[in-house]
Amino acid sequence: MNALFQLLVSALIPRMRRFEFQVAVRHLLSGGWQTMMTISAVTTGVIIVIFITSLIFGLQGNISKLLTDSIPHITIKVPDPTPKTLEDLHDPAVSSSRIEQQAPQLKLIDNWEQVVSIVNKLPNVKALAPLVMGQGFASKGANPMGVSVIGADPALQDSITPVTPDLISGKYQGLESDEIVIDSQLATDLNVAVGDRIRLNSSIGVSESLKIVGIYSSGRGRGSVYITLRNGQSFFGYGSSVNAIYIKVDDIYDVDGLSNSIMALVPYEARPWTADFGSFLSQMTAMGASAYLISAFSLIASAFSIAAVLIVSVLQKSQQIGILKSMGAKQSQILRIFVFEGLGVAVFGSSLGAVMGTTIVYLLGLLTRASTQAGKPPEHLFPVQILPRYIALAMLAAILTTVIASILPARRAAKLNPVDVMR
Repeated sequence: MNALFQLLVSALIPRMRRFEFQVAVRHLLSGGWQTMMTISAVTTGVIIVIFITSLIFGLQGNISKLLTDSIPHITIKVPDPTPKTLEDLHDPAVSSSRIEQQAPQLKLIDNWEQVVSIVNKLPNVKALAPLVMGQGFASKGANPMGVSVIGADPALQDSITPVTPDLISGKYQGLESDEIVIDSQLATDLNVAVGDRIRLNSSIGVSESLKIVGIYSSGRGRGSVYITLRNGQSFFGYGSSVNAIYIKVDDIYDVDGLSNSIMALVPYEARPWTADFGSFLSQMTAMGASAYLISAFSLIASAFSIAAVLIVSVLQKSQQIGILKSMGAKQSQILRIFVFEGLGVAVFGSSLGAVMGTTIVYLLGLLTRASTQAGKPPEHLFPVQILPRYIALAMLAAILTTVIASILPARRAAKLNPVDVMR
């Protein structure tokens, strides 16, 4: 064992530093409970940092997923025109006894295929889905219910605001022109199930009898009903046009720049999700800042504990330091001995903390509870995430703070007068 250690020292440590390294190792091995206390301080600090970051960023990711999975990250639509009064039109054929605003025009994207082709080439774009949206009435017998109708390609729609994961019965993929998917609340109100037919009436008077092939529950109250894109275009009289294009991105916090790029390329409005959920974005940013702040204080507290233990170690090793200096050891060598001790404690303690912290987070992630939504799999009790980048940063920060904390006792040890110590 000793031969193996000597071989590792020869391979990893420069010849001029081997004396200090070997003395530091012997100090640590002979330190007993003091060495264990110092290592445990580093280990605890790393565990706390890993746990806090995994919990907060996991919770942040879970909340973001719940919100942003159910909404498009960017919505392309025709911008609302600036209202003009009839008085501003200066049309002699139009007259009015009072000031009235111009009636709103139908806002459609006629060249949506070209827009999709242009936007799809931009960075950070994950998926696009052209669709038609409008209001209608769903009824079974004489019981009409107001509903939001979305006509879209099922495969594209699932890539933007997924419907299939929320299904409690039936299907959404492979939807036919005479089929419809509704939410569970509407199914309860109309007393219908998969296989039944309901009548859907649009705001322009189109009426269709559609077969229910899927029922979903998103857990967010009354949802929309889904039909195919072609059926939606016919249902609202849009021809081959759409009135919106949904976009999903890779980085949900980097959508403002993409929105501006889209509006510079196409003559439509590109509205990011942050425009409607600004307070949510601020809360997510605050949560991330809190994680960093708590982690920093945890590491600082560990550093003070390490410095205190190392100072006690220096006092207890005063005679050994005096003997070394009387034998010709220089101040710089004594300084390096205790820095090596701090480095050894830091590397071993941070590695142990990373293993233990990751294990704790992993075990917490296995705990589940029953879902609040019928037909859904169990939910995680603690929405933690194992984040390798933050684990590595926690280890690096612990090593730096430990080495810095060891400098003060190292300087104290280097300045000891061997004559005073020997007395």
